[in-house]
Amino acid sequence: MALAIFVFITWCVMIIFSLIPKKMSELDMVFLYFINTIFELSIFTVVHLNLHWIEVNRSVEKSMADLVYRLIMIPLVLIISSNILLYPWKYLKWAMALVILLSLIAMHGLEERLGIMKTPHWNMLQSVVMFSGYILFSRIMTWFILRVDRKEVQAP
Repeated sequence: MALAIFVFITWCVMIIFSLIPKKMSELDMVFLYFINTIFELSIFTVVHLNLHWIEVNRSVEKSMADLVYRLIMIPLVLIISSNILLYPWKYLKWAMALVILLSLIAMHGLEERLGIMKTPHWNMLQSVVMFSGYILFSRIMTWFILRVDRKEVQAP
């Protein structure tokens, strides 16, 4: 049941992603997707394997649901937040970033309620800091990607 719920929510996120107007090119978004995936998995590995703050359920269905969440949905949500933060709106873009942050925290809570993972040494403030850091990292990487000079160097 957990896998079905997370796949459904991931499809909803993909539909939202397809509907929002993009400020980045497709190549930039693909590159950002892989950067976000590597960053998120690195942080998760440190928290899970090194610090033992998170325990992931070992059943196949719940492990697959966690992989869908970590490998597809979180990087896609971070790309959505990066695109939204590129808009010139003053307050609306920050309100949307707050909605995205709250939805990520709600997904974290859903993951715990469905038994996908346990967080005995974790509280809500740590989730807020972690997901805020993800969004900030994604925005910094977006800034860096968009500012890189794309001129090809001709070999003499």
